[in-house]
Amino acid sequence: MSGKDSFLLDEQKNIEKTVAMIEDLSSKTDLSKYEVIALGTLLQNLYTGIEGILRYQLQNRGVKLQKDENWHKDLLIKSRERGLVSDAQFEGLLELLLFRHMHIHGYGFMLNEKRLRQLAAPVPSLCQSFLSSL
Repeated sequence: MSGKDSFLLDEQKNIEKTVAMIEDLSSKTDLSKYEVIALGTLLQNLYTGIEGILRYQLQNRGVKLQKDENWHKDLLIKSRERGLVSDAQFEGLLELLLFRHMHIHGYGFMLNEKRLRQLAAPVPSLCQSFLSSL
């Protein structure tokens, strides 16, 4: 197995495990404040894993990304332009990117459970379609 295959398989497994945990938390009626924080962290982890795959795929295609303040969004745009993500996937991933930024620069106890549930709802189908295109 090549390094490429190993990286992508490892990331795919990590994303699948994270999706399962998101689904488990989302199935609960009431979340404790710690479970809300955990759900936020899992959503951030999920996006970070997908972003790592996209960055890897773009680099393998010779696409350069400038590490400026917009590089995360530029990565998504370039991924859509090169057919790595569909328009629908782009919209879902952009929502997760915006959340990721807020989560990193905010406090976990300030997370809104209703908003996290909205972000988590499309995650299983988004990830299934993304991973199946690898």
